[in-house]
Amino acid sequence: MYSRNSFGSYYPVNSCIHKLNPVVKLFNFIIILLLVILSTSLQLNLFIFILVFIMALLSYVPFKYYFNTFWSLRYLYILLAFVIAYFDYSISYYVVWLLKIISVIEYINILAYTTSPSESIYGIEKFLSFFNFLYLPISKFAFKVNSILRYYPLMLTVEHKTFKACASRGYDYYNSNIIKRGSVFLNVENNLKRLTDYKNKQTNFYSELRLYNIKKYRTNYRTNKVSFYDIFFTLFHLALVFTYLIESGIL
Repeated sequence: MYSRNSFGSYYPVNSCIHKLNPVVKLFNFIIILLLVILSTSLQLNLFIFILVFIMALLSYVPFKYYFNTFWSLRYLYILLAFVIAYFDYSISYYVVWLLKIISVIEYINILAYTTSPSESIYGIEKFLSFFNFLYLPISKFAFKVNSILRYYPLMLTVEHKTFKACASRGYDYYNSNIIKRGSVFLNVENNLKRLTDYKNKQTNFYSELRLYNIKKYRTNYRTNKVSFYDIFFTLFHLALVFTYLIESGIL
């Protein structure tokens, strides 16, 4: 479990980012997401990137894990460069969009690496409960959302194991050209989805064995109080909001 470096795998170490309240984490992420969507300023997006970079360092998760995610999206960056060049936009415009993509992806990575699945459900449930005016089944919805968010990381883990198994049978994905890689992927695509669905059902079943009841609000045995670190990092996020309001002329 600890050796997995796929996108979305929880990495259990003792850091100030791990200690953050999951509700506060989700609130801060939404702030970053809104700023990335609304702001076109190079300076503000650079500040967001620096904040995400610092949080990644403070998470004590090996930095190569974050870099692996960055490197896996290299073809997207190249495609983005071609699209921007086709429409004759400036280099600064490309840098802004590059910072946006990297900041959002790596922030999601931080959330995944520093928040256990059970605390993810707790955070989503508590966050959505503020908007539960119609008394909807929030616990069930939070469980479903967390399952969806963990599906892609689980698929990457299954994919890696499947490709390793194929290599022993002569279908070496990692040491082949692009045509051979496409052939291997097409051959394992159906089995990959089937195995991922099976693993996902197993995860849900294990949650039921731990007496997780989606019809009731979840009891949280770890006290998630708002600490100094929560206030400290939230202030930095709010400072970015203040900067955006000044740049946009609202203040």
